Amino acid sequence: MGAMTQQRIEQLEAKIGPLRDATIAGPADSIGTAEIADDAVTTLKINDGAVTGPKVADGALTGGHAFEVADGNVVGGLLVMHRILLASGADADVDVALAEKTRIVDVIVVLKGAGTTGSDVQVQNVTTAITDLIDVSSGSDEDVFRPASIDDAQQEIAAAANLRVAYSSTSADFPGAEVYVTGMKVA
Repeated sequence: MGAMTQQRIEQLEAKIGPLRDATIAGPADSIGTAEIADDAVTTLKINDGAVTGPKVADGALTGGHAFEVADGNVVGGLLVMHRILLASGADADVDVALAEKTRIVDVIVVLKGAGTTGSDVQVQNVTTAITDLIDVSSGSDEDVFRPASIDDAQQEIAAAANLRVAYSSTSADFPGAEVYVTGMKVA
């Protein structure tokens, strides 16, 4: 359904009176956004394919727009990713309170310096391990590490609970890293 045609405007004017006045700008055969009442356009009135990438504001889509992914779903769901920066130096935990229930499906650790003795990273559901200890001590700057295992009994983190990334090293000289935790929203 496109813009209102001149013929349709004339038909409506014949039934209910003039639709146009001097305040309406634009081509005579269309109605612009200024003439559409607030909340008059709903998702039910938008044709499939009418909203394209250039019409979506930059930064407008987040994991909050992703639907929950059910078991055996016939339409795939979107993955959500949390980027967590681990500072170099002393051992620490970085907590991220998740807005929605999320099932963790992958973890990527990217070192920001050379690994040091006993350097490791672990992703946790509050304080319980989701991944095994990821040993990054033999790594170099920019090396990528993944866990060898993900505990299926702990991989679902409740809404408002903490996704924790714990990191440590023998001499409190952790090299720093970026951790990318990938998950999907679940019911």
